[in-house]
Amino acid sequence: MTGRSAGRPKHRKNSSTAGPAVRVERRSDGRVHLALARDPATGRARLDLVRPVFLEDWQNRLTLAAANTAFASLAAKRSAARAAELGRAAMDSTSTLVGGILARAPVGAVACRSGCDHCCYQSVGVTPTEALTILAHLLETRDPEALEALRTRLVAFRDKTRDLDSRQRVSPDLPCPFLEQHACSIYPVRPLSCRGMNSLDAEVCERKLNDPETREAAFDGKLAGHVLIEPIRAFHAISAGLQLALAECFGLDMRPLDLAWALELLLREPKDEERLGGEVAAGWLAGEPALAQARGGDASQDAGRVGLAGAARSSPEPQARS
Repeated sequence: MTGRSAGRPKHRKNSSTAGPAVRVERRSDGRVHLALARDPATGRARLDLVRPVFLEDWQNRLTLAAANTAFASLAAKRSAARAAELGRAAMDSTSTLVGGILARAPVGAVACRSGCDHCCYQSVGVTPTEALTILAHLLETRDPEALEALRTRLVAFRDKTRDLDSRQRVSPDLPCPFLEQHACSIYPVRPLSCRGMNSLDAEVCERKLNDPETREAAFDGKLAGHVLIEPIRAFHAISAGLQLALAECFGLDMRPLDLAWALELLLREPKDEERLGGEVAAGWLAGEPALAQARGGDASQDAGRVGLAGAARSSPEPQARS
């Protein structure tokens, strides 16, 4: 394993790179989770998980599967279009997995219904791959006038939430800019986190949105039992696989982004599907922090979310598994 290269290319001709160098890099905290290996039967490169990300073994297996899918997708050619395809594959896989989990739930147990939007008034985190998937969908389905109207809403939302952290962003006064008439306007490409959220009690969701005390209890991990945990843990595992593979193998900045801020930034570029995401996406693909200004309030350390994700605590050595 080698460290990060000393420099980055200063000039980019396009947003595609053929045959990128593949390596496993240490993260800023000095840890790695993945290692490159060779399949003894085929000789093909693959990834192994050398440090558990989650306490549950099934989550770690899912993380590794997602990491290997991401690795194979970008190892031959790195492009914004391919990253968007990878994001779409992750979305489809998450929905398939969540659908199987929900099929085993008792009839009527899940409270989510059409028009119920209590969970659409909070900061939504996405990976860069998801943001590019959503961007590609918008370019395919909306005309220039509609895209400009959307970007105007996104700018207003960004300005309104600029100084708010993730807890302050949960407010009935701050609906997601993609929420239209109590429905998600990008439902086919909705983020992984939205696919993993399935409520068992709509009244609790409503109180969590409108009652500050209930909201704080949820953030502090004291409001258990009103959501299905397995779908949330599934989407976290898939997301972790994407983030680890692209960060550790390709040196890409995979820090979480705010959905609205990321799309506002990407829509500043020319609306050209041939150069998806323009210079912003090209910079990200070159390993630059080109999407850094789209980072919102990071809720990754909130007790409630860490508990639901089933994340393993940091440790100096890989934890032994039984």
